[in-house]
Amino acid sequence: MKYLLLGVIVAICGYIGYGLSKYYVSRVKLFNELINFAEKLDTDINFGKSKLLSIINNFKCNSKDLKKILEMYKACLVENKAFTEDIFKDVKILKDEEKHIMLNFFTELGKLDVFNQTKQIENSKIKFKEVLEFCSDEKKKYGTLYLKLGIILGLLIALILF
Repeated sequence: MKYLLLGVIVAICGYIGYGLSKYYVSRVKLFNELINFAEKLDTDINFGKSKLLSIINNFKCNSKDLKKILEMYKACLVENKAFTEDIFKDVKILKDEEKHIMLNFFTELGKLDVFNQTKQIENSKIKFKEVLEFCSDEKKKYGTLYLKLGIILGLLIALILF
């Protein structure tokens, strides 16, 4: 019974470490998907001449945070509301600077002609790639670190209790 309890303690601490590392994984996934969305926008605007709402509706997203942002953005478009930082209210993984970059991107969508819109999307993709590199570096540093520290902490507690 004692060994089972010690195993549970190690598993719980490992799970906590996994939860902390998931923050960094989610950030990388969000910016990967955002770059994919920008590329889809660029292609559909240039060649498909599709409307912005139909592009957003047809975009298949794997990041739950980007899904939330796009849903809020669609709601703002449909209701003709101004875009503010409220579209990020359900997303806790973004820093203020990243919110500002994304807000500028979404604010400019649909406001320019095709040529200038394409340039704006390309510039935004460059910014997103810079943020993605930073997030990937953080994930490499801290993502596995928290998982390993959680397991080690669980083993240490188990060793002390043994």
